[in-house]
Amino acid sequence: MDRDLLRLAARLLDEETPYAVATVVRRERPSSAAPGNTAVITGDGAVHGWIGGSCTGPEVTRHAIASLGDRQPRLLAFGGSPGPRTDMIHVPMSCGSEGKVEVHVNPVFPAPRLLVAGSSPIAQAVARLGEAMGYRVAVAEGGDADAGAGPVLDESFASRYAARPAGVALYAVVATMGQGDEEAVEHLAAARADYLGVVVSPKRMRRVREYLAERGVCGSRIAKVRGPAGLDIGAVRPEEVAVSILAEIVSLARAGARAMEEAGEEDAATPAGAPATATDPVCGMTVPADGSRPSSTWQGRTVHFCCPGCRARFEADPAAYA
Repeated sequence: MDRDLLRLAARLLDEETPYAVATVVRRERPSSAAPGNTAVITGDGAVHGWIGGSCTGPEVTRHAIASLGDRQPRLLAFGGSPGPRTDMIHVPMSCGSEGKVEVHVNPVFPAPRLLVAGSSPIAQAVARLGEAMGYRVAVAEGGDADAGAGPVLDESFASRYAARPAGVALYAVVATMGQGDEEAVEHLAAARADYLGVVVSPKRMRRVREYLAERGVCGSRIAKVRGPAGLDIGAVRPEEVAVSILAEIVSLARAGARAMEEAGEEDAATPAGAPATATDPVCGMTVPADGSRPSSTWQGRTVHFCCPGCRARFEADPAAYA
């Protein structure tokens, strides 16, 4: 990559904009592309750099956008006949050129966001470890509740931090040690954090779940809250607890990536007429669209939900979830 592309790539990451790097790794003449030609391609289809002309450019762009969707790199082979290799995607040349080109496409995503609620030693240790791992860390410490300084984390703060670009993960840890943890968890559950862990005892966590249910939080969201947060590694010191929490985040993130890859493989093999599914616009859960779950009609189309609670929230303000 030349200097201008490197600067662009750095700026996109600073702006939390995902992109794909497409690099020509092999070619056989005649072809306008050459090994080493590189382009940065964003999700809107904008191409910066050079990866060849009309014979390859549109297809590379299409696959780059797809790689941002499934988070998987791919090696494209233009021209010739499909060979025995399974690590390549064969793409017919869209023009009369008899050349052959191989292009590697790699998606690049900004660092995940890590929101830590609380000022406890565990919260501080989680923030330090998150920064060491390269996460974008924000800490909501709040104030002294006895002095009337307000909650540790309010709805507006959670909403602002959760308003993140597509493809940017949000991990949240509530380590308030019982000071306003119910409200903090409620706001973060509404923000659809990819991971939401609470540093509490099992008994206290049961009360948090009861509070969320009383507040009308959807059961699917309550089920995703991890509490007590962290893997069971026998952690005692705050730093050890922080390690267990970040290890749990990494474990779940990697498992999610594997599941996404396997789902893509299953989709490719799914026969026509397979049962349809839909996404609950309120909690993001995948639900069957066969009439077995609650549904509602909005602007002429059927919207499916995981539970009556999500349907009620949607019907109260459809524009917020559309």
